Amino acid sequence: MVQRTYERVLSLIKDKIESGEYKPLSRLPAERELAALFDVSRTTVREALLALEAARLIEIRDRSGAYVMPNQNDDISLLQAIKSTPGPYEVLQMRRLIEGEACFLVALNASEQSLSRIVEANQANADVPPDDTPEFHQATRAFHMSIAHASENSLFPELLDYLWEQKSGKLWEGWYRGTRSHKNRLKVVDNNQEITDALTSRRPQAARTAMQHHIDWMIARFLSY
Repeated sequence: MVQRTYERVLSLIKDKIESGEYKPLSRLPAERELAALFDVSRTTVREALLALEAARLIEIRDRSGAYVMPNQNDDISLLQAIKSTPGPYEVLQMRRLIEGEACFLVALNASEQSLSRIVEANQANADVPPDDTPEFHQATRAFHMSIAHASENSLFPELLDYLWEQKSGKLWEGWYRGTRSHKNRLKVVDNNQEITDALTSRRPQAARTAMQHHIDWMIARFLSY
């Protein structure tokens, strides 16, 4: 099995913690320094830090940095479970490719009935009460899946279902908790409406672009954490 880049960085930082080079309660070097040290992107470093936080080896503090936890409880099974999943950036990159093309096909070929289902799913998503985060999450998923199904290519919903499942993993928890806000929720609703408008007006390129812009915004949201 090919090792994911963030797994290698995770292991290198973990080794430095275990060797005492990064001591308990000390602040880890900044992302840009770690990226230069390990010759990777800052995105990869960020995924590695999220994994280390999920494994309770470090704590990420808002506007302060990442700190080594004072008591190291090395839960091997937890760490292996985390390392066996793709990172958020990888997932979003793949969703950008798959969902952008699905939108193009839907705008080009979908039946009126399929487009009506997308409109209904979009409205149901927008109508979720502001304080109901789990329902909003499910309604957003239903909206995206309605587009995948409307493509009439069975691989689109299968692939998207797999990618969406990754969002329930440990790597995503800290990011969602740290970036969840009413403003971001309204942005999701606005983006979904833009996608829906492009689909129902049968503008393939505009539909693809609207979905790609939405995923780009999600990536920017991830990188801002």
